[in-house]
Amino acid sequence: MENLKAALCQHDIVWEDAPATIARIDEPVRRFCALHRPDLLVLPEAFSVGFTMNPAAAEPADGFSASWLRRIASECAVAVIASVPTWVDAPGVAPYRVNRCWFISPEGETYHYDKRHLFTTSGENPAFRQGDRRCTVPYRGWNIELNVCYDLRFPVWSRNVDNGYDLLVNIANWPDSRIDAAQILLRARAVENAAYALFCNRIGSDALCSYDGKSMILDYVGGSIARRHRVGGVRFYSATLQMAPLRHYRDRFPVLEDSDRFEIKI
Repeated sequence: MENLKAALCQHDIVWEDAPATIARIDEPVRRFCALHRPDLLVLPEAFSVGFTMNPAAAEPADGFSASWLRRIASECAVAVIASVPTWVDAPGVAPYRVNRCWFISPEGETYHYDKRHLFTTSGENPAFRQGDRRCTVPYRGWNIELNVCYDLRFPVWSRNVDNGYDLLVNIANWPDSRIDAAQILLRARAVENAAYALFCNRIGSDALCSYDGKSMILDYVGGSIARRHRVGGVRFYSATLQMAPLRHYRDRFPVLEDSDRFEIKI
C-alpha cells in the first residue's frame, strides 16, 4: 500500500474506569471510522484508565480494554494502537505490570511494545517493569515504530537505523505544563529519522495534571499535515501518509547513511 490513512483519537479519560471511558468513546470511534475509513487509528497512552499507578486498574492481556481494541479493529476494519496497564503472569516469576502498547490489525494480528522509559517523577518506576525491546510493526507495506510518551525524550532509543521504520507513533498522557516540549521533540524525531511521526495525547484532567491534547501528525521534514474532525464531541485528527514522496526524499537526502552507529545496553 503506497498511502496510509492515519487517524488520532484525542479524548478525555474517566479516571481508573475503563468501562466508563469506553462507553464514552465507542460510538464516536465507530462513527468516525465509518465516515472516514482510516487504515490506522491511534488512541492515547493508558487510553481507558488514565496514567494511574493503582494495581487494581491494570488488566490481563485479554482484559476489558484490550478486548474492546480487538473488536474495534475487526468490526471497523482498522488497525488500532493504544496502551493499557497490563499484568504479565509469566512462569516462574511473580506477576508484574507493564505499560503495554498494543498494535492490533483488522485480521487480529497482534504486536506489543512495553514502554521502555518509565516516568519516575510520577512513580511509574518501580510500579511497572521497564520494557527491553523495540517493536517495529510491518503493516500494509509500512514499517511502524511503537513509542510511548516519555520515550519521546530519548532519541537514541528511537533512532531509525537503515530506514527501518517509516512512521513513528508516540501515544501519550503529556500534561499541558510541558506540551511545548512534546511538540519540539516530535518534530525533532521526524526530522532526524526521516520518517512520518504521530503524537496522540489525551485531554481533560486527573488528580495530578491537566491535559490539552495538541496531538500532531508530521511529515518527514517536520511539517504538520493533520486535518481536524469532531464526531460525537470527540476530537479526531487525520492525514494520508504517502510512501512515494518519503522514498524520494530519502533517496535525494540520505541523511541516515551518515548517522552514528551505536549499541544500546539493556
